[in-house]
Amino acid sequence: MNIDRIQFLTVPVSDLTEARDFYLGKLGFDLLVDVSGPHGPFVMVGPKGADTGLVLVDRAVGGLDHDTRVHFQLTTTDVDADIAELRAQGVEVGDAEEMPWGRVTSLKDPDGNAMGLLEASGYGNWPR
Repeated sequence: MNIDRIQFLTVPVSDLTEARDFYLGKLGFDLLVDVSGPHGPFVMVGPKGADTGLVLVDRAVGGLDHDTRVHFQLTTTDVDADIAELRAQGVEVGDAEEMPWGRVTSLKDPDGNAMGLLEASGYGNWPR
């Protein structure tokens, strides 16, 4: 496998502004990303200098499967090779999709926890 780090964990929140203020103001996290994405606002926060962030997702906006316990994203240096290896091991994994931030696929663990697998472009290579 070519997986090299956990990029982010998704945290569903009831009030995006309140959650952002908590992580930035109370915990002293940095704002790593704040853009409009295909599923609504994409806000990533993280401790200073951390290699992994938290994506705060407004439950009311949706876009992600909030029935899963956790959603996280891993980065890889070769998404196609990893898809082939996962499929060879009997894991259901989608085809890679081209996105502005890189090539990404998704899969679930045996408990139904969702994860993304990203071969990042320059835009999606945060917070490195």
